[in-house]
Amino acid sequence: MKRIAVLAGVFIGFATSLSGQWETVESSRLGKGQGAIVVRDGAPGYESASSSKVQHTFTRGDAVVGIHKVAMMVYTYELWEEKGRVQVGYLEGGKLRTVWMDPDDLSSFTYDCGCADECSPLSPSFTRTQWNPCFQEGRDTKLDKLRALWGK
Repeated sequence: MKRIAVLAGVFIGFATSLSGQWETVESSRLGKGQGAIVVRDGAPGYESASSSKVQHTFTRGDAVVGIHKVAMMVYTYELWEEKGRVQVGYLEGGKLRTVWMDPDDLSSFTYDCGCADECSPLSPSFTRTQWNPCFQEGRDTKLDKLRALWGK
């Protein structure tokens, strides 16, 4: 599966730069995944890229991971804009859920892929899925920077 994701990444070419709050990421084939911190209270998570139905409401400081479907059953963990929104994953009740968000509600960060196969941000378990240490480190570094800005 990892080989398929890498080949898809080479074929499509993932380097992207989205908005002023977004860092450029070179994709998981280069050892980085991409997450984001929600920057405003009440930020909506929509059912689809074009839906107005809100499935989840976020609080400033919540962490999400970018999810980009490259091909059938092939995903990368990066923020990829489609129809003005990005698909993200978040943890709720120990499970990964997905929604679509407005990029202006997010401030991106990268995390190292060394903690899991295929750059997954998760540490799965039988009882409760959690963010893995690599994702947590990227998240915490970005949160520290944002909290310093928010405190001003």
